[in-house]
Amino acid sequence: MGKCAHPHGHPGLGGPPRPYLDGEKAVLYRSKMNPSLGRNFEAMDPLEWLARLADHIPDAGKHRTHFYGFYASRVKAYRRRRKRRTSRPSRPPPRDAVRRALARLISKVYQADPLVCKGCGGPLKIVAYINDQISIKRILDHLGLSPPAEQEPPPTPELVRVPVDDEAREILAG
Repeated sequence: MGKCAHPHGHPGLGGPPRPYLDGEKAVLYRSKMNPSLGRNFEAMDPLEWLARLADHIPDAGKHRTHFYGFYASRVKAYRRRRKRRTSRPSRPPPRDAVRRALARLISKVYQADPLVCKGCGGPLKIVAYINDQISIKRILDHLGLSPPAEQEPPPTPELVRVPVDDEAREILAG
C-alpha cells in the first residue's frame, strides 16, 4: 500500500475513513501511478478497504511465501537425506591391513622388510612406538648402535678472490 489520504494516518492503513467529493463516507487510497487506472489514487467504501487490508493477513498456520526449485522444502529434505547417507563414516581398515601397508611402504623406501627377522627370516611384530628422544638414545647406547660423537668440521680453506670483467673473464694485473 502507498501513502494514505489522512495526513497523520498510518501509511500502511490509509488513515481513517474521510469524506469524499460528494459528501459520502469513503476511503481515498493514494499510491504510485496506476497505468491501468491512469491515476494515483482509488476511492473505496470503508468496508471494502478493510476487506482488502485483511486479505494481506495470512490465515493462522499458512505461509504466504512459496519456494520453488533449489529452495523448496522437498528439495532441501532430499539434499539433507543424501548428505546423511554419504557422510556416514566408513569403517576404518583392519589393523592388519594398515600394518601390512606400512611395512610395504617402509620396505620400498629402505629396500628391507622391517617385519622380517634378519637372522631367521621369521615374522616380527611391532611391540611399541617410542617417541621420547632420551629413551631412544639410551636404547641405542645400550645396543652399541649410537651415532659417533659430533666432531668439529674441518677448517675452511682461505678464499682467493680473482677480479673478473663483465663477461666473467679474468682481469690480468699490469
